[in-house]
Amino acid sequence: MTAAYLRTAALELSWADASRSLQDLIFSVARRALDESGVEFERLDSVVLAAHDMVDGRSLSSMVSAPAAGSYLRDEIRLSDDAAAAVATASMRVRAGLSRECMVCAWARASEGDGERISTALFDPFYARPLGLTELSVSALRASVALREFPAYAGGREAAAERRAGQAAEDPRAPAGHAAPVPAPLPLRAAELPRVCDIVCALIVSAERTDVRIAGHGMSCEPYWPGDRDLLALPALRDATERALRSAARAPAEVSLYELDGLTLFDEALALEAVGGARHGQGMASVAEAMNPCGGYALGYCAPAMGLVRVAEAARRLRERGAGLALASGSSTVAAQTQTALVLECEP
Repeated sequence: MTAAYLRTAALELSWADASRSLQDLIFSVARRALDESGVEFERLDSVVLAAHDMVDGRSLSSMVSAPAAGSYLRDEIRLSDDAAAAVATASMRVRAGLSRECMVCAWARASEGDGERISTALFDPFYARPLGLTELSVSALRASVALREFPAYAGGREAAAERRAGQAAEDPRAPAGHAAPVPAPLPLRAAELPRVCDIVCALIVSAERTDVRIAGHGMSCEPYWPGDRDLLALPALRDATERALRSAARAPAEVSLYELDGLTLFDEALALEAVGGARHGQGMASVAEAMNPCGGYALGYCAPAMGLVRVAEAARRLRERGAGLALASGSSTVAAQTQTALVLECEP
């Protein structure tokens, strides 16, 4: 079976850029991914997209935006799940011999819609939506459980949030603007909420050998109803990680870099514990140092593009180090119901 490798990724964070349409943004980032990877456009033979009609505000979003990502007259798949699943899909296509050069592109233009209303609309219309549930409110429930069960979380949250803000401020890619802050649902604080912005990310999954290989991936799912889930343990992420490491024939201790999707500071800290990067109840103490060194949620956030951003960041960091094993993850747009984990290996 053919191995799957990652070429150079392109990422752009912005806010309400009136000079460019959504298609313009997608085209410029996809074009940059091709140019920086040294791949001629004609060599692309397939495209896998991650986009959400409700976030885009366009029915059949990919019908009008997919050509900007290079899909015209090419085999195209569009997922409305998180973009990490799109990378896994592209990897499977390459490994199966169905593609040689596959563009993976994901976007989310938060400046065109009301994120909280969109989030509410994703929940069940009869039982959950009347309660006003949103992604943030589920994260707040998760934070409440964590604060009750783990006393260390209360003592470390302020320092972790300050560290995250500092990491994001140091990154030259930080967008000039972002969505107006929303009231933080208790017990979350403003500094623990994501910096919502417009995001486009693109990379190429290739059958030709590069220095970063997709060594394995795994996917898992939790029950639909938030009340039926284990908000603290994130079992879908744990299971997806175990599957990814098993398919890569690697042990958890071999992972040297974590790029994990998390909507808030608490989501990131609990994700780090779920994948084995921190001891049970100690995720908050090490989250800002152990994962997402660019600042994670504080740098820029908008589903469903975040899984691809995490994969792109993991590949970039591995190349800077010259070697190592990274774990990247992405969670679905409905309160992290589904999870995808990918193991990336840098081969000198």
